[in-house]
Amino acid sequence: MWHIWQSEWRITIRQRSSYTFVILWLSVLSLLFLLERNTPTITGYTNMIGTMANLVLYIIPLFMLIISSFSVANEMENGQWRLLSTYPVSSVAYVMGKAFGQFTAQLIIFTLSYGISLIIGLISGSALSIKWVLALYVFSIVLMLFFLIIGFVIGSFVVTRWQALTISVGMWFFLIMIWPTALIAVLSLVPYPMIAVLLKIALFINPAELLRIVFVVQLGGGAIFGQAYDTLITFLQSGAAWGVLILYTLLYMILGFVLSAWKLERRKMQ
Repeated sequence: MWHIWQSEWRITIRQRSSYTFVILWLSVLSLLFLLERNTPTITGYTNMIGTMANLVLYIIPLFMLIISSFSVANEMENGQWRLLSTYPVSSVAYVMGKAFGQFTAQLIIFTLSYGISLIIGLISGSALSIKWVLALYVFSIVLMLFFLIIGFVIGSFVVTRWQALTISVGMWFFLIMIWPTALIAVLSLVPYPMIAVLLKIALFINPAELLRIVFVVQLGGGAIFGQAYDTLITFLQSGAAWGVLILYTLLYMILGFVLSAWKLERRKMQ
């Protein structure tokens, strides 16, 4: 697993597309920070912070799904997976190595871009609080991890990069773009007393929605979610919430790795 990890992140860092992502993140983040150069210091949840979080929420999942699904699908398509299958490497080790290697590479790329953008924003006169800067960074990194795992699951189930692209975009469109609309449509069919319970269950199905709510709550904007989320908001403001979130992340990772390894093992036997 360690060799796959090192190989994955080194190959990714050396690719020319990585520099494209550095420029992309640098451009987007710099523009976001420059928007605040003539406003007071950001200390809580404002409309501008909501706009920044939404932009990150739209961009990161799409890119991570495509990158991670392509990482596996490309090896399926060019025959490299068949060659790897002849070596004494388990499917779990392969998936974990690929996932953590890709996450390491994307973490380096995003951190570099984030740091440079932050410096540009501070030099230009933007007033940013440390809490807000750290909250946006952690939100982006954890979001990146979740959707990289989903992308690797997609890549394990497809055969070509075209299939990976189609399913990745479809998954992004469902989880990010039309999730609220789909949720409202489904909840309109159930009895009213069950709506609050189903809302909380649906929240843990979609990691992007969960992370968005945690981000908003930590910046003091939990009141915007309404009465149905009152109990959940109170819990997320407590110290025990971090333990639950860490457990949720670990379970999500384990489930993703198990699904990917199971499918790859079935392909070995075919």
